[in-house]
Amino acid sequence: MKWYFILILTIVLSCNEKELKTASVAFYNLENLFDTEPDSSSINEPFTPEGEKKWDQVRYTNKLKNLAKVIGELANGEAPTFLGVCEVENKKVLEDLIAQPSLKKENYAIVHIDSPDERGIDVGFIYKKSIFTVEHFTAHQPDLSYCKDLTRDILHVQGKVINGETLHFIINHWPSRGGGSEASESKRIAAATTLNNIKVSILKTEPNAKIIVMGDFNDEPSDKSIAEVLDVSCNQSNTAKGQFFNTFCDIEKAGKGSYLYRDSWDMLDQIMVSSTLLSDTNAIHFKNNSATIKSETWMLQTGKYEGYPLRTYGGNTYLNGYSDHLPVFILLQN
Repeated sequence: MKWYFILILTIVLSCNEKELKTASVAFYNLENLFDTEPDSSSINEPFTPEGEKKWDQVRYTNKLKNLAKVIGELANGEAPTFLGVCEVENKKVLEDLIAQPSLKKENYAIVHIDSPDERGIDVGFIYKKSIFTVEHFTAHQPDLSYCKDLTRDILHVQGKVINGETLHFIINHWPSRGGGSEASESKRIAAATTLNNIKVSILKTEPNAKIIVMGDFNDEPSDKSIAEVLDVSCNQSNTAKGQFFNTFCDIEKAGKGSYLYRDSWDMLDQIMVSSTLLSDTNAIHFKNNSATIKSETWMLQTGKYEGYPLRTYGGNTYLNGYSDHLPVFILLQN
């Protein structure tokens, strides 16, 4: 486990500025957000100007602009307060993303740690500095030593919102279903075990901690890794103390999803909240029925693959799109 501490600056705020009435929490798989520079430590050769994707500065700039367009209106027409992301190569690409004209006004900051994933992709956390102050963050690598593999770190970020409450954010990108869902299931179970250990560690020192878990889990709410190993509840009113409530269970049951595979939607991108964000209605809490998949017609393909998310490439064919995943979000209120 890696620990990172940052200096917290004291900022004098007016009474009105200390009130946080609403906030949005979103997650978006950015699908291969690489810069154009070769990196010998990862398998990113296709995403270079000389590589098979012909990934040059023009295409990189288009990708940033396209993603910024989605993010700028992701949460009911506005940029989210908190945004977890995955499939980013490094901190630089996130810095380039939040510097886009449509996002610069949001005054975003970044938490990122390089992970040992062989594809060279990481998770990250973006937040509005006017709302949230990061106190510390940690990186946790799921134990895949049994198969001599490495994956993305799970990122835990702790900090305070402007009303003084502490929030914990845990950002995930679990191992893929490569080789088949059943054949790869043990890897996601390992990731679920790591996430559960993070939760136990937080609750040991902070029993009433408010925790928000988000990510591309490469499993759905009803799958074993989430429903059984992590013991996540799909019933908001019956979520026990210490349990997470999966805000996207009902959306999965309705046959909707964030990722379309062989004409079937999978609810892979999800946001879960701790029981304390359901019961403490006199402070920051989850807004009921606010879980949403962001989908607009301009984010989807037409023609042969009509209705599929408009991604950056179809094979090696450049499509100048956004991502192969749709982003998701929830709302918090006070």
